Amino acid sequence: MTLPPLRRSSARRAVLGVLLAGTLAVTAACAGNDTNAGSGTGSGTDPRYGGTMTVAYKSDPKTFDPAVCYDATCWNNMRMMYDRLYDYTGDTMNLAAQAAADLPQVSADGLTYTIKLRSGMTFTDGKPVTAGDVVYSFSRILDPASKSPVASFWTGVKGAAEYAKNPSGALPGITAVDDTTVQIVLTAPNSSFKYILAMPHASIIEKGTASKPVGSGPFVLDHFTPGSEIVVNRNEKYWDSPRPYVDKVVEKLGVDPHVQLLELQKGQIDLMGDPIPAADYLTVSNDASLKAQTKTIVKPSTYYVTMNTQMKPFDNPKVREAVSYAFDRSFLLKLVAGQGQVANEYLPPGITGYTSDKLVHDQDIAKAKQLLAEAGYPDGFSTTMYSWNTSPWTALLPQLQQDLAKIGIKVDAQPIQQSAFFDLAATPNKAPMTLTFWVADYPDGSDFYQALLSCAAAIPGGQNYSFYCNKDVDDLVNKALAAATVDEANKIYAEATAKMLADNPVVPLYYGSKTEVFGKTVGGYHSQPIWGWDMTNYWKTTAGTSR
Repeated sequence: MTLPPLRRSSARRAVLGVLLAGTLAVTAACAGNDTNAGSGTGSGTDPRYGGTMTVAYKSDPKTFDPAVCYDATCWNNMRMMYDRLYDYTGDTMNLAAQAAADLPQVSADGLTYTIKLRSGMTFTDGKPVTAGDVVYSFSRILDPASKSPVASFWTGVKGAAEYAKNPSGALPGITAVDDTTVQIVLTAPNSSFKYILAMPHASIIEKGTASKPVGSGPFVLDHFTPGSEIVVNRNEKYWDSPRPYVDKVVEKLGVDPHVQLLELQKGQIDLMGDPIPAADYLTVSNDASLKAQTKTIVKPSTYYVTMNTQMKPFDNPKVREAVSYAFDRSFLLKLVAGQGQVANEYLPPGITGYTSDKLVHDQDIAKAKQLLAEAGYPDGFSTTMYSWNTSPWTALLPQLQQDLAKIGIKVDAQPIQQSAFFDLAATPNKAPMTLTFWVADYPDGSDFYQALLSCAAAIPGGQNYSFYCNKDVDDLVNKALAAATVDEANKIYAEATAKMLADNPVVPLYYGSKTEVFGKTVGGYHSQPIWGWDMTNYWKTTAGTSR
């Protein structure tokens, strides 16, 4: 869920660059060649070794299973505990080989990816990382028993549909050629597939360890005490030695974001796991003493409202259209201290497929009431809207409630814990409306569509909280993925967005930015646009040794 402006490919493998967003750079460097290690505070650019990094979150992780993980707490833990075939370096969107030895070899027709594994890698229990482990890890995503929220990203793999119905057999599209070679066959060209291989869900776990996954990452889980803490220790046998730099990461759980900020200012924690509360944003941004510890980054992200198209009254298109006229986007931005810009369509700027055309409706109370009357609800109706119970949701949700009241819709506003929100919103007929957001997993419009609005994602456990399915929109997205140029893809995505927003399963509100603050003794700090944190490359400036 994340990302910034992009850079264009150097075309080391032209076949990989069929459709790169904006100016994305794809490199074959390993994570150990990161050039951003010295971008934080502290003793120059020289890393120091040892010490403990302390962080805090409001919520527990839902899981430590990469195939299922989709909340902020587990997201950062996935990066610490597991490796993927590919990852991103430093504060860039540059793809780099991680568990893979190099970027994939892609056939001329764009369908077959052949990937060699890095030699000498082992899991934390000492067993070697093999192609069989990769096949096992990826196949689990498509197994309905896993209830993976990103299964829709993988439906283009050969045999995926059949495997989802009968996961007891082999998945023909993902095979181990030998112990060190993985081959993946797609049913159609997909210019975004290389990014999918770098997603946290593509983390590699040891075959047969689904109930308690074993990884090969830079850190090893020491213990997890729900509601209290997570502790991970440095993997002394990690392949990318001398990283990681710190000996231990202590994650405090159940800490309110406002309290997190206070603890960071006092030096009691090093990093905040949740965004700076909107009420504290101006205080932080105007505090000269925090200037060296503060970064503001653009996030290609969309904040939006969903309506469950399978639940009354939102199964009525006119009701959904009425809601699309309810909100004052400019005022919503004021509630988050102006961190972002008003949305003009669904996809955010910087993403392949974004158009500057205005495809959303401005607030029009009279028009909304007229549509509700035409839909058979002249006196409105009552419903429920869910969100997370953290900032900025707790600031936005009451205002959305007020806006909807103006058109006659009485909303029971329910801010709940992140993990509970994901379960509820992803369960059919449970959440009539949600206030949510999406930060790009990779810089292509398909990331938003396939995960959030595709027919394949309109399943229990998915991220399509509208349970929206329009096969014409799905077809346009697939056509964009096979487009020969970025310009062609942009035109097709714009058509898909116009068609989707005519159905109004979602109401885009604004595109977000994020201001981050880090502790005085954090060295090498940079915000990783995809992941958030890059704990492998951070150090404590107060640690005892340097090399």
